[in-house]
Parts: sequence; C-alpha cells; structure tokens
Amino acid sequence: MEISNNNEYSNEHFYKKVLKIGFPIMLAQLMSSLLSVIDSVMVSSLGDNALVAVMVSGNFAFLLIMIEFGFFSGLSIFIAQYWGSKDIKNIHKVFMMASIIGVFVSIVFFTLGFFFPEFIIGLYDNTQDPVNSIILTDYGVSYLRVAAFSYFTMTIIAVIGSLMRSVEKVIYPQVIAVIAVVINTFLNYLLINGHFGFPALGVQGAAIATLISSSFAALMMIGYMIQSKQEVFKVKFTVLKDITKDFVGRILKKALPVAINETIWGLGMMFYLIAYGFISKESIASVQISNQVMGLFWVINAGISTACAIMIGNKLGENKLDLAKAWGKRFMKLTLFAGVFLGVVLFILSDYIPLLFKDTTPLVRDNASLILKVFSFYIPIKFSNALHIVGTLRAGGDTKYALFAELFPLWFIGVPLAFLLSIYTTLPLFIIVALVNIEELVKFVIVLSRFFTFKWVHNLTTTY
Repeated sequence: MEISNNNEYSNEHFYKKVLKIGFPIMLAQLMSSLLSVIDSVMVSSLGDNALVAVMVSGNFAFLLIMIEFGFFSGLSIFIAQYWGSKDIKNIHKVFMMASIIGVFVSIVFFTLGFFFPEFIIGLYDNTQDPVNSIILTDYGVSYLRVAAFSYFTMTIIAVIGSLMRSVEKVIYPQVIAVIAVVINTFLNYLLINGHFGFPALGVQGAAIATLISSSFAALMMIGYMIQSKQEVFKVKFTVLKDITKDFVGRILKKALPVAINETIWGLGMMFYLIAYGFISKESIASVQISNQVMGLFWVINAGISTACAIMIGNKLGENKLDLAKAWGKRFMKLTLFAGVFLGVVLFILSDYIPLLFKDTTPLVRDNASLILKVFSFYIPIKFSNALHIVGTLRAGGDTKYALFAELFPLWFIGVPLAFLLSIYTTLPLFIIVALVNIEELVKFVIVLSRFFTFKWVHNLTTTY
C-alpha cells in the first residue's frame, strides 16, 4: 500500500493519469467544437444573415449546455468523491437527481425555442435595419423550430457523459462524439445546399443534421448504460425512493452554486453578443467566429480542468488531502505552459483561420482576425481561471467562492463595459473586446489568491 501511495506523488504517475482522463475529454470537446465550426463554415455559403441566425441559435443552445453543465458538474463533485470511496448507491442517487434536473431544463428551453423563436432571435437584433431583421428572423425561426428537439438528446448525452467521466470511463463517449461529428458533417453536405438528390434546405438542413446526429449519440449512450455489466451503470428507478429531502438539500448546497456559476457565465456570454449586436450583425458574426475558433484551442484546457476536477476529487474522497494539494500545484504549472504555447500558436494563425469563412464579408473576416489576436494574449489567464473554477475549487466543494469569482468580474466589469462601449463609443470592435476581457485579469487575482489558502481542500464524503 505504501508503494502505491509513494508512486502517486511521482510525476510519471501524475501525467499518465492526466493523459488517461484528459485526452479522451479533449477529443470529445474537440469534436463538439469542430461541429460548431463546420456548421458555421457550411452555413456561411448562404450569406451573413444565415450565418448570424445559426450562430445566434447556437448561442441559445450554448446557454442550455452551460446551465446543465453547471448542475451536472456540481453533482459530479459528489460522484467523483463517492467513486473514490466506492459508494455506488449514492452515485446512483446523484445520477437520478441530475437526470430529473436535465429533463426539466431541456423542457424549458424546448418551449422557448419551439414556440417563441422570434423572441429569441430578436434579443440579438439591435441594429434597427428592418430588411435585414426580417431575413435574420426568418432564418432563425426556421433553424430553431427544428433544433429545439435536439435539446432533449443533448441532455441525455450530457448527463450520461458526466457520469462516465466522473467514474473514469472516458473512452466510449469520445468515440461516439467522433462518429456524431462525421454524421453531422455528411448530413450538412447533403441538406444545406442539396447534394445526391437531397433537397437544398438551407439553415433548416443544418438543424436537421444536428438533430439526427445528436439522436444517434444519445441512443448509443443509453445503449451503453443498458448493456454494461458494471454496477455503477446499473441505475434503477427504484433508487428514487431512497433520495430523501435531507440528501437533496446536502447535495444541492454544493451543487447549486456551481449551476448558478455556469448559468450566469452562459448568460454573460449571451449578453456580450447582445451588446455587440448594437454595433452591427457583422460584429456578432465576427465575435462568434472568434469564439468558435477559441473553442478549438479551449479543448486542451477542458481536458486538463476536467481531469483536475476528477483526479483531485477522487483523492479528496480517499482523504489524501496532501496529495490533492500537490496535484493542484502541478495542474497549475501544466495549465500555464499550455496557455502560453497555445497563445503563441493562435497569434500566428489568426490571419489565416478566418479565411475558412470565405463566403462572409471581408469586414467579418478582418474583425475576427483582430479579435483572435486579442484572445491569444488572454489565453494563459483564461486557462488559469478555468482550471481553478472548474478544477481545484470545485473538486473540494468550494463552490460559493468560485461563484463569487465568476459573478463579480463578469457582471460588474465585463458586461457593463460591453454595453457602454458598444452603444456609446465608436471604438473598433477588437479594442472593445480587449477592454471587456479585463474582467479575466480581475478574476485571475481572485481565484489564485484563494487557491493558495487551500481552504478549498475538503473531503465531502466525510463532511456530509
């Protein structure tokens, strides 16, 4: 036993563990980000209005994903620690809680997307251009009314995937993600502009492709749960009777701040786009293209941060507090190196990546290039912030502080600046984006100071 403990402190053991957990997650995140980029590139052939409509609709779905990610991440804190202590029954109880929450959230978003698509699209259209507004709304409604059905399948993928990652079963979801991207891309080719005898359905074709590919992925995830012989995946509805009010209260005490955290962050990203909409629809397209490209670079951080949350959560559940602290410091160094390296790469490629969107206007591509340059300088800071909010602090249940660290800079600095600068100044878009991202610097100071107090180091399986 001592040999095993000593081995856990070695660099070799640490990096093998990060690679085992983090790489499949990076792959899944890469597939998800590629899906968004491919959708946008293929839809851009229909013009700026179609591109903006799909991006705006995608931003609405992104908010759904962030709310569910918040709940599922908060609940995964307990799944990871219960997995460390091999408490299968409580894992099943937490999973059922996540499933119920996921169903409720997806119903709310489906209702808004299917029955009130004009309202959703209208939130982003602030340019007072009646002709473009009508075209943009038509495209958006056509897309949303189909895409709304995929919110249910996305929820199934997210809740089961969250369970799998928390118990270190990360390969299967990533294989499914790769296949889903291939299916989606092929269907986009068939249905957007019409090939091999299929009708040219435009943005609605892109929505149908998303629905079919996500339905395939959801069915495969359910199939895995049904056929698996592992006890942790043999979840039965009878476990619902064991979920007491006291249990729900204790779990939500830690999970709810995480859900609020991700929700307000997702809302912040939505409000940023609404603010940039006061400049022009081209500004929305430029920012969203830049965000999608950043998503490709973000996959590294997603893998590292999620591995951090799982690995440190497991060790805290095993009551190995000193090892959890040591791993936290190693994750910091790894994240800093990755952030600096990828920042340099993004800066070098920033002039070339927007050329992929060849059917957009030169203004959109030029703005996107400049925004990517701004992002390249912020990547190390953004990576560090995400590591602590999603990884170290969350792993130990320090979710209220993480909530404050996300809430204050975003809503008291970033969002107000975005509206003030977009409405009341004529500054170039990339300068506005650079100034708005000052909130990341403030967040960096807040989370880093908290990390080094080690007040986030808690074994929740004994505390609760």
